[in-house]
Amino acid sequence: MTAIPARFASTVGQTIRSLPMAERAELQQAIVRACEDPWSWPQADKYEMDESVRVITTRAALVHYVILPGPDPHLWVFAIAV
Repeated sequence: MTAIPARFASTVGQTIRSLPMAERAELQQAIVRACEDPWSWPQADKYEMDESVRVITTRAALVHYVILPGPDPHLWVFAIAV
């Protein structure tokens, strides 16, 4: 399987940039894992009717993304809680 790109909401990107380097690196590794295998992270409980919404958990953050299929598939990272 080929990795797909991730796109970030601007507020998510700003929050990630404000994280300390170690937490940012951990989150980056988790997002790379999601790009390589979008289904590797569990489904987000809040969105139980839409299995394409997933949640990444690290020690510093909870990140929600949705898998957008189609001719230009990508992950849309739309929320973060730190």
